[in-house]
Amino acid sequence: MIQNKQTTAVDDIAGFEKSVARQWLRSDARPAALVLLATVALIVSMKLVNSEFGSLNQLNAILITSIFLVVASFGQGLVILTGGIDLSIGVVMGIGGMIIAGMTRGSDDMLIYALPTALACCTAIGVINGIGVAVAKLPPFIMTLSSGTTFFGVGLALTAGSSQQAVAPALQQFMSGSWLGLPLPVWFLILFAVLATLVQNGTAGGRKLYAMGSSPGAARVLGLPTTMLTIAVYGASGLCAGIAGILLAGYSSSATLDMGNALLMPTIAAVVIGGARVTGGAGIYLGTLAGAFFLSTLSTVITIMSLSQGLRSVIQGGIIIGALLLQSSRSAQRR
Repeated sequence: MIQNKQTTAVDDIAGFEKSVARQWLRSDARPAALVLLATVALIVSMKLVNSEFGSLNQLNAILITSIFLVVASFGQGLVILTGGIDLSIGVVMGIGGMIIAGMTRGSDDMLIYALPTALACCTAIGVINGIGVAVAKLPPFIMTLSSGTTFFGVGLALTAGSSQQAVAPALQQFMSGSWLGLPLPVWFLILFAVLATLVQNGTAGGRKLYAMGSSPGAARVLGLPTTMLTIAVYGASGLCAGIAGILLAGYSSSATLDMGNALLMPTIAAVVIGGARVTGGAGIYLGTLAGAFFLSTLSTVITIMSLSQGLRSVIQGGIIIGALLLQSSRSAQRR
């Protein structure tokens, strides 16, 4: 009888996960497609205004610069999927880049040690965030903001805020090299997007995250390991931020502690405009990917038009508010 009850519980969990999976497949594919269409429309519109816009080299440049947002937004998306938020991403990106630059100092000799060290440190910061949220029951907003501020202070004390020496030439060559006519970062972006999609939308672990975000109470009743899953997603967010920081350091040929701050809000925006629900339980990585492409294209357009940084922030904030209003409207229609 005990075995039958255990089997029934397992079946209930599997059924709950599959039900949630079907829901996000139906509801979240449309926003992703609309954002991709908006990106294409933005490129075409800009092409009509400026005939030099939209060349193959420029499109490659947009893809290359989008890679930082594509990678960091995946981690942010996993956190938002569980109903949380990670406000330490910008700081973690800076720390990852600073560790790489500080250890390699313009040489490839230490790169084999610098890469795992940087990724381990960034992941550890994410795990600390996860423990604070899942074990200490601190609000994600407070926990991640506090840890970001704390680790920024630690980094500032260790480096005095100065830019480190040039990163390893191999990392710079990776960000500027090409293979079969495509830049190496674009190949990396394609591989990362495929793996991220499989992890978030094609694994049992991914379905558990949707179940957690959709109904945390039901997920606990059904026996899902909510504590470990929460720690894992924040750790993954730290890891993704570290990867993005390393790539950004290679692209910039050096690193500063605050170099990731400008990407914090866009990681949230990419997830939200891609169809994810800020309260958790909805959103697919294709939507996040589409949001990252749209924001990168928009950033390029703003740069070409020589608009101010302040106006850039206003536009990004307006996009987030608009996406939230659309979410609220869709939720009201469902009810």
